[in-house]
Amino acid sequence: MSRDPLKPFDERSVLNKPNQTANTRLDDVKERVSDVAAKMKDTAGQMTETVSEKLDEQRENAAEGLGRVASALHEKADSVPGGPKLANLTHHIADGMESTASYLREHDLSKVGEDLMNVCRKYPTRSLLAALAFGFMLGRSARR
Repeated sequence: MSRDPLKPFDERSVLNKPNQTANTRLDDVKERVSDVAAKMKDTAGQMTETVSEKLDEQRENAAEGLGRVASALHEKADSVPGGPKLANLTHHIADGMESTASYLREHDLSKVGEDLMNVCRKYPTRSLLAALAFGFMLGRSARR
């Protein structure tokens, strides 16, 4: 910090300037951090909203797909070779798929996740086996 040689020396102005400058800089930094935090919060909110919308679209698409498959199973169940027992089993599977599709249409993803956790807690062994089977099938389909 250089002093103008033509101005008289004022001890108070010299002592206060470093504190004022430090305080001003600190305030500037705080303000910038606050601005960045607000922008990040807005961006995170927008991203959360976008992800939520995409997941809702996927949930609706899954429900629609299950409904179509269930209808096709009902239509073809009676023509399945294997007799009435296999036809009844096919209808039963189609009914389960329709039920799942309607559940997906009526509930949002947070409720689906909550219900899934409750089922896993109630039936841990079955849940683990189902997860293993699902992972195996997913892995097989990814290889192709």
